[in-house]
Amino acid sequence: MWRCASLSILVLAIATGCQVDDRNPTVVAAVPPTEPVVSAPPEQPPAPPPEAVPLPGHKPEPAGVAVPTTGEGAKELVGLGFWETEALLGRPSKEDEKPPAKVWTYSGTDCELTIFFYADINTQEFRALTYEVTGNEATGGSDDQCLAQLKQGT
Repeated sequence: MWRCASLSILVLAIATGCQVDDRNPTVVAAVPPTEPVVSAPPEQPPAPPPEAVPLPGHKPEPAGVAVPTTGEGAKELVGLGFWETEALLGRPSKEDEKPPAKVWTYSGTDCELTIFFYADINTQEFRALTYEVTGNEATGGSDDQCLAQLKQGT
């Protein structure tokens, strides 16, 4: 039984090619497929930073804006924007924010005028909605006389 098994293994080994070969085997290396070389676009130098432009103290009045001079008195303030108000009365003595309003205060010798600006929903531009005059006893208690005094100061 052992003889049959040994003989079978020997025949099988010879049949499968378990021979010792002293020659150098030829090795064929597989060449990887070449992919096209895609070069990256050349890097652009970074853009220089924009030059700092000095800002003016305040924006000049836009062209075409009419400054009301109807002489209606203090009621003419309602509806004015920042530029129209500044053209009419000059720079305010005090600027404040009381969200959602921006508040400008003008101080005269005998009275004080406070104007409340609110943003227009459609244009997002601030317009004077209301005003308040205080200390106008010296001007005869009239808002219009206080406004006239403040206009003369400009």
